[in-house]
Formats: sequence, structure tokens, C-alpha cells
Amino acid sequence: MVKSSAHPRYERAPTDAVLLARLKIFNTTRWFLIAGVIGSALVATLVFDISFPALPVYVISAFMIIYNGVMTYQVRRIEELPDPDFRKRASTLGIMHIALDLLSFALILHYTGGVENPFIFLVCLHIGGASTILGRRAVTAIASLALLLVLAVVTLEFYGVLPHQPLVGFINQGRFQEPSFIIAVLVALAAILYFTAFMVTSISGELNRRYAEIVKLRENLLEERTEELSRVSTEVSNLKEERDTFLHFLGAAAHDLKAPLNTLLGYFRLMLEGYAGDLNATQKFYLEKASARTLDLLSLIKDLLDIPRVETGRLITEMTEISFPELVQKSLADVREDARGKGIAFDVVMPRTLSRVCCSESGLLRVLINLGANSVNYTEKGGVTCRVSENAEEIKVEFIDTGIGIPAVDLPHMFQDFFRAGNAPPKGTGLGLSLSKRIVEAHGGRIWVESPVPETGTGSRFVFTLPLKPPVGAFKEPPS
Repeated sequence: MVKSSAHPRYERAPTDAVLLARLKIFNTTRWFLIAGVIGSALVATLVFDISFPALPVYVISAFMIIYNGVMTYQVRRIEELPDPDFRKRASTLGIMHIALDLLSFALILHYTGGVENPFIFLVCLHIGGASTILGRRAVTAIASLALLLVLAVVTLEFYGVLPHQPLVGFINQGRFQEPSFIIAVLVALAAILYFTAFMVTSISGELNRRYAEIVKLRENLLEERTEELSRVSTEVSNLKEERDTFLHFLGAAAHDLKAPLNTLLGYFRLMLEGYAGDLNATQKFYLEKASARTLDLLSLIKDLLDIPRVETGRLITEMTEISFPELVQKSLADVREDARGKGIAFDVVMPRTLSRVCCSESGLLRVLINLGANSVNYTEKGGVTCRVSENAEEIKVEFIDTGIGIPAVDLPHMFQDFFRAGNAPPKGTGLGLSLSKRIVEAHGGRIWVESPVPETGTGSRFVFTLPLKPPVGAFKEPPS
């Protein structure tokens, strides 16, 4: 798969990515090696007064700089190759790296004492490096090439075909023609080269196998997780579809029940008002009970009709910009009358001016009425205070009462569907608070409850906030 960029890059298999990283390390390491050769030559001649032809060493170092720059460019180029060309080109490039390094090493060895140079064994480092990018056969061949190049330099110097360049001022001068010394060095070098090739390729091969196993295991786990996520996504989609179907059915059923119940309630009121004749005490009692239960059913249906509006997102499309103080006064008029009927105080503390808010007027009315009525219903003495405040980001509304309070064990569940606190009488549908939570959160706000009220140690405080910035998707009308 090609990534979109100025220079295309192909998604690599993890093992190929490791190979590419090792080639880059080779390039970087060679820069340090070149600097080491030049630095060693300068230190040997200037500090330790060791004489040898330094100019050819600098020329060879310059050659190494040139081909390492070319190699760096080629490594970047093969990043653009698609599989399967990448691995073949990378292996070929790796062999070229090593071959040029060995040739440069042989030339430097000739100009720095040949077999007398104690650094002759550094060639083994290249075998270790080659083992990280090539297989055992290729590394063994490279080890043989290194040995042959050293043998060629030593042999040509031994027979005088190449002039020996001694390290004047250094030990072991003149031993380049001692057969026993040459044989010992070459045998030691061969042993180290082939042992290094075997050991490092064994370790590298095992590491590569383990890495391949880890990659395969990761891919299997990723595939399993992908299948699991796909299955879960399908299940969620099915559940969402089933939920939407149920909510549609719920709304339709509640709407169909509302009209006959309103009619039934109207008949009860007509009878209670005497339009169907005089009623005795028993008849009036049962009609009042039936009327109250019908009102409860209508309240439940009203809640059930609001739930689909919130859950399906229709509430968002109903939002308009309104005056919040007017909304508060409008919603709490009936609640204030209920409080007066119970003989408790009901106060509203609100600034004269508040920012206009983008909201569903009918939804917010439900929230304010639900919370206000809830506080009044469970307060027998004292009173209820509705406090409204505003900051730079949101409007905050609090309903503080001196009622029976809420047990601590019930506080986490107060906004669940059909939940009632353990100390609350069986009154209402049990949907008021959960519906209020849905509506507030649909507006991008928060809602919570505290009991007892920290300042007084009694009663409860229901709080909700509304952001001044309308939620995404909300329709905002200009102020009228």
C-alpha cells in the first residue's frame, strides 16, 4: 500500500523494515569508521611520530566518503521499491557495502604495515555487521573474501611484488617476511573470521526467527481483534437499529394512548362536577381515585413521548435562542402554586439579566418543572430555593430544598430510569429525573445531586448547567 507523500513509501513487512534499519545503521557507522581512520592516521603521525605513507590513507578515506554518500542515497531510494524487489535490492546493496569496505581495508592495511599492523583483526567487525543483514552462506563467502584479500596483500609483500610499507617507529618491523609469524597471524585471523561468521549468524538467525514468530503472533492477535471489533460493531449497529425501532414503537404507542386517556379524564371531571347527576360519597371517592390514576398514566405517557425525542436527536433540531429568565418564570409558576398549597416557601434567586441560551424550550420546561416539583413534593416544612447564576461559559441552575434528603446509598442511582430513593413515597413515574438528565446532556450540560446540602446539612440540592455555546447541530435563531 502506497502512502500519500511527495516520495512514495511502501508499507514494509516488519522483517524488511528491520533490514532497512540495519542498512541505515551500516551507513551511519561507516561515517564514524572513516573519521576513526583519518583520526588514527593524524594521531599516529603527529603524536606518536609513527611514519607510513599517510597520503594514500587519506585518499582511500576520501574514496570511502564518496561511496558511503552514494550508498546512503541508494538506501533511501530502495525505500521506494515495492515488494518483492526490496529484499533483493537490499541484499545486493548490503553485499556491495561489505565488498567495498573489505577492498578499502586491504588497501589501508597495505599502506599501514601489512601483516605487522596489530589492527589487522578489525576486519572481523565487518563479518559481525554482515551477519545482521545477510544469510550464513553469504557471510561465510564474505569471510573468505576478507581472508583472501589479506592473504593477497601479505603474499604480494612477502615476494616483493608490492613494496612493504613499514610502520616506522612501531614494533614488529621486518616480520612481514617471517613465515611462522605470517602463518600464525593468518591462522588466527581465519579462525576468528569463521568463528565470528558462525556465531553471529547463528545468533542473528535465531533472533530473526524469534522476531518473525512475534510478528506472526502480533498479526494473529490483530486479526482476532479486528474480527472481534467487526463483530461488536455489527452487534452495536443491530442494537442501535433495534433501539430506534423500539423507540419509534414506544412513541407511536404512547401517542395512541394519550388521546383516549385525555377523553377518559374529561369524562371523570364531568362526573365529578355533577354534570352526570349527583354522586354519593363512595362514588365520588372512586372517581377521584380513577382520575388521579389517569393523570399518572398521562404523565407517564408524556415522559415516554419525550424519551424518543431525546434519544433519536430530534431535540437538537428543536433548539432556538430564548430568554432564560422568561423560561424560568414560565416553568415555575405552577410549581410555586403547589408550594403555596403545602404551606412552604418557594423563592427564585436570579439576576435581572442573563445571556440568551440556545435550547429546546419544551425540553428545558420539562427539566425545570421536574426538578422544581420534585423538590416541593419531598419538602414538608421550610422551603425550596431556585438559584440561577452565570459565568463566562455556562448558566447554572440549583434547586435547594429542606426536605427529607436522599440516603447516601441511593445518590449514585438517582438519575436511573424508574428509580426511587428508599425513603421516598411511591409517587410519580420514576422517569422524571432520568428524562431530565437526558435532556440536559442533549444540550451539552451536566446534572447532579447533593444530599445533604453542604451549607445547611439538611435536604437536597439538584444542580444542572447549560453551556452558553450551543451544541453541534443545534439550530440557532436570531433574537426576536
